[in-house]
Amino acid sequence: MNKNKKQMKHNVTSKKAVIYLRVSSKGQEEHGYSLDAQEKMALEYAAKQGLEVVKIWKGAESAWGREERANFSAMLSFVKKHSEVQHVIFDVLDRMTRNDMDKIKIAELVKDYDKIIHFSRDNKVYSRWSSPDDEFMIDVQVAVAKKLSNDISRKTAMGMQEKAEQGIFPACAPVGYLNNKLTKRIDIDPVRAPFIKKIFEMSASGAYSLEMITSQLYSDGFRNKQGKKVVKATIHKILKNTIYYGPFKWGDKIYQGRQKPIITKDLYERANQALSRFHRPHLTKKNYPFSNLLHCQKCGCSIVGNPAKGKYMYYRCSGAKGNHSRGEYIRDYELDMLFNQILQNITISGDVAAWLQKAVEHKLKHIERAENKELGKLKTALAKTRNDLERLYQEGFSKGFSPEFVNKTEQNHKIKIAELEQQIQNRTINPQEVRHKSIDVLELVCNIGAIYKSMPPSEKRTILCKIGSNFLLGNHEIEVIYREPFNIFAAGNKKCLEFKGNSQKSSKHIIWGG
Repeated sequence: MNKNKKQMKHNVTSKKAVIYLRVSSKGQEEHGYSLDAQEKMALEYAAKQGLEVVKIWKGAESAWGREERANFSAMLSFVKKHSEVQHVIFDVLDRMTRNDMDKIKIAELVKDYDKIIHFSRDNKVYSRWSSPDDEFMIDVQVAVAKKLSNDISRKTAMGMQEKAEQGIFPACAPVGYLNNKLTKRIDIDPVRAPFIKKIFEMSASGAYSLEMITSQLYSDGFRNKQGKKVVKATIHKILKNTIYYGPFKWGDKIYQGRQKPIITKDLYERANQALSRFHRPHLTKKNYPFSNLLHCQKCGCSIVGNPAKGKYMYYRCSGAKGNHSRGEYIRDYELDMLFNQILQNITISGDVAAWLQKAVEHKLKHIERAENKELGKLKTALAKTRNDLERLYQEGFSKGFSPEFVNKTEQNHKIKIAELEQQIQNRTINPQEVRHKSIDVLELVCNIGAIYKSMPPSEKRTILCKIGSNFLLGNHEIEVIYREPFNIFAAGNKKCLEFKGNSQKSSKHIIWGG
C-alpha cells in the first residue's frame, strides 16, 4: 500500500478522468436526467476543469440492477488499475450511489487510491482534502438517496400487490403472454400461445415424455427469446404454471387472474396427472408406434415393442416389476385389430348423428337462455358494485368514515369487481362455436373407423390418445377409459346392443344413449 501511495502522490496533478452515468426511470429522462443530457453536462464540466476524459460508462438501469452493478464494478476496477486516472465524474450524488455499499467503495477510492470525485451538475468535489463538514453532508445525501430508493421500492411493491389483488398479473408476462403497456395487463401472444396449448395437449395425451415434447416443439419452431431451443426444465415449469388457465401465485397467495386463459382447467389437470405418472413414454431407437401406449393388466408396467427374428414386430410387457409374461407376446397387426375394435365401439350411423345434432340444437337453446339469464345477474351485480365503489369515493370521507374503513371497503369492492368480471368472462359462450364442434365430433365418430384404417401406423397413436386413456392389455383384449365425449358414444352403443339382445321391441323405440 505504501508503494501505491507514493505512486498516487506522484500522479496528484494528473488530468485524466472517467465519466460514470446512470438513469433508472423514464421520469428521470423527461426531467433532464437522460443519459445524453448527463453526458453533455459532464463533458462540459470536464472541459472547464481542464480534464481529459479517457472512458465513459453509461447504463439505463436501476441502482440494484445486474447491468448497473456490472458497470459500476467495471468502473471501480478500471480507476484502481490505472493510477494515472485520478478523477471520476458523476452527474449528481444519487447517480453515484443510493446504498451504503457503494458509498464505502467510493470512500475507498478517495482514501486509499487518492481519487477525486466530481459532481458536474452541482459543481462539487469530494477528495481526501474535503473537510469533515463536507464528508458529513455527503453521508446525509447518501442517506436521503437511500431513503428515497427504499420508498420507491416499497411503493412499487405495494402497487404490484394491489394489481395482483385485482387479478392483474403484475410482473413480466410468462411465455405465451405479452405485457400490454397501454392497459398494464397481459395479453395472449398470438405466436407463442399455440405452442403453450400444444405442450399441455401433448402431456395430457399420455403419449409423450418431457424429452419428446421438447424435441417435437423445437421441430415445430418453438424457440426462447434468444432464438435457442426451449429446454426440458422450462417445459416442466410451463406445465406447472396455473396462470395459463386462470389463477396465478404472487408472494404466498393465489389470485384469480383476469387475463384470457390459453387452456382450460380440465386440460391443465389432465396434463399434470399424466406428468406425475411413474411410467412415462420415452424415445426408442426402433419405431414401434404403440410402445408405452398400453399397460399390462397384470402388473401395470408399460407394453413395449420387441423385435423377433429381425423382421417381426411384437409387443410385450416390459417386466419392470418382474417378468411374469414369458412367451406372452402379441403381433403388431393383432394389436392393430384390437384398437380398431375399440374405435368401432364408438362409431355411430349417419341417422343417429343427425338425431344427435338436433338434440344438441335443442339443448343449446336451453343453455343459451339459462346462460343469458345468469349473465344478466352477474352484470347487474357488477354494475351495482361499481356504483357502490363510486359512491364510496364521493361520500366516504364526507360522512365521517375513518380512512381505515374506506380503504378496507374500497379493497373489498375491487376484489368483488375482479371476481365478477372473471365470472362474466368464464360464462360467455359462443353458440356457433359449440355447433361447429358438435358437427365435427359427430362427423368424426361416423367415419373414425375408416379414418383410422387409412392412417399410417406412426399416426394411429395420435388418434387413439385423443379418444381414450389408460389402455390395459391382458389375454389379447384391451380395456380402455374413453375420453369425453367419446365415452358417451361408447355407452350409447353398449346400451343399444344390450337392448337388442334382451328385448323384442321394435327398434324405432330405442332411445340412443339412454
